[in-house]
Amino acid sequence: MAAPDHDDPSNSNPRLISVAACLTFYGARMEGTKNAQLVGQHIVHLLRILKGTTLAGIRGSVCREYVAQRTAETYTKPGWKVSKKVQPATARRELGTLSAAINAWHREFNLSSVPVLELPAQGKAHADWLTEVEFERLLKAAQGFRWLSSDVATREPYWERIEGLRTEPGTQLERFLQIAFYSGTRSAAVLDLRWRKHRTAGYVDFPTVTLHREGPEAPASRKRQPPCRIHDRLLPLLKEWRDEDLAAGVSRVVHRNGATVKRVSKGFRMAAIRACLDRREIDGTYRVSDLAAGLAADLADEEEGYMPEEDEGDADELGWPTPHALRHTRATLMLRAGVTPVEVSEYLGMGLSMVLKVYGHTSSAYQKAAAAA
Repeated sequence: MAAPDHDDPSNSNPRLISVAACLTFYGARMEGTKNAQLVGQHIVHLLRILKGTTLAGIRGSVCREYVAQRTAETYTKPGWKVSKKVQPATARRELGTLSAAINAWHREFNLSSVPVLELPAQGKAHADWLTEVEFERLLKAAQGFRWLSSDVATREPYWERIEGLRTEPGTQLERFLQIAFYSGTRSAAVLDLRWRKHRTAGYVDFPTVTLHREGPEAPASRKRQPPCRIHDRLLPLLKEWRDEDLAAGVSRVVHRNGATVKRVSKGFRMAAIRACLDRREIDGTYRVSDLAAGLAADLADEEEGYMPEEDEGDADELGWPTPHALRHTRATLMLRAGVTPVEVSEYLGMGLSMVLKVYGHTSSAYQKAAAAA
């Protein structure tokens, strides 16, 4: 498709601009960015439903009908056995991509009238997090143990090693857990970390005690990945792992016998089940009320190597913790320790408004100075 002509006055008329042309223009702009694949997926669904629509035809009723049609559909990810309904949050993100495309077109061609999209209400955030005790249980489970119970008097957990595992536990999940827990770094960035400075991937800089979440030439992304100081408890672990890996000629921090690890969601879920993280320690509420779903997933993994990325239980439940919960955990623990929201925002690469909205209600410890003034 030919690029739009800047001298063509029709490119400023929303009645003459199709949604398809606008999305194609935006998709080309997003090529080479970290969000290109996700934007492409959104565009596929937007074109399927809004084909033939012009920008002037985008109004509240059209947006509501789009949400209704999308949420009536189901999807099945590779490896899943159960189809799930598309959630309003997914339709909201897709319409957000359309809004971004319209704004990009407007900045380039100066639309005479810019459509305003009606998005479904933003869902209530379920920022689940783990206490340090829960994290230690998760780490133990990742090493191939199952939590049985705790001593009534001392609360010390009783563990048993799991015999006959399909595969022996590796160090990749343990390393991932430690780095994600202490740095709050997103999963993909943790899995791409290197021991030496890299052009696009993140790396560990020991002289400055800094964890660079991305390289200097990393593609632009809406998700900020600023460097952060390495946590005091993580630093000695990284030094130990580095010595082992460099002696073996391995450049990646998280690896499986030197090979790239693309995801840890399956191992993470298994560890969460074995660590009995269905119940929150902080308040005693249940993340998952139907343990049969978790046990069925456990059996499926052992026999067929299958595990879904997300919980398939009640939408009102928090569900089993996911790798992203470690980012929530770091934000929450920092606030509970009295770290200011601004520092938390800078450390994690998270918007200040997001820190206050999603995590601020979990603790008022950072307001001690204000309460004493």
